[in-house]
Amino acid sequence: MRFQDQVIKVTQKAVADLVRAVESLPTDRLDWSPGGARSAVDQLREVAAVPEALIGLLEGDARTMEGHAERMRAQAKGPANLAELSETVLTETARLCAVIASFPDSRLEEEVTLPMGGGTTWTRADLLMHHYWNATYHLGQVNYIQTILGDQEMH
Repeated sequence: MRFQDQVIKVTQKAVADLVRAVESLPTDRLDWSPGGARSAVDQLREVAAVPEALIGLLEGDARTMEGHAERMRAQAKGPANLAELSETVLTETARLCAVIASFPDSRLEEEVTLPMGGGTTWTRADLLMHHYWNATYHLGQVNYIQTILGDQEMH
């Protein structure tokens, strides 16, 4: 199995798990947050927005990071339509996975400098894994919200 195939497999599972976890929350708690932390819907919105920037970075356009934070904040405003948001997350993930599937092995070790934290360097292999990492990170946060709300069931 190619590295890219494994990345796609774990990414799709993590994103599906996150969507399922958010959808299992009571509808009146989707925008609720514990102690000023981010709500489940806010976290899902971020996961919906990240593939666009990653696709640009993987295709060699570092400009996709310009204004990315502003686009994410704009997406985070407004009422939550969970069905549409879930569909967007899955569609954007599928779009990213198509790019990952065709990503050449010969470019995995190429380095990209990102503006976060005053500038950080990642390999393109790191970028391939980022959506998976981000989805699992937010899945843990949503699972924590679930437990605070008294739901101990694994969804």
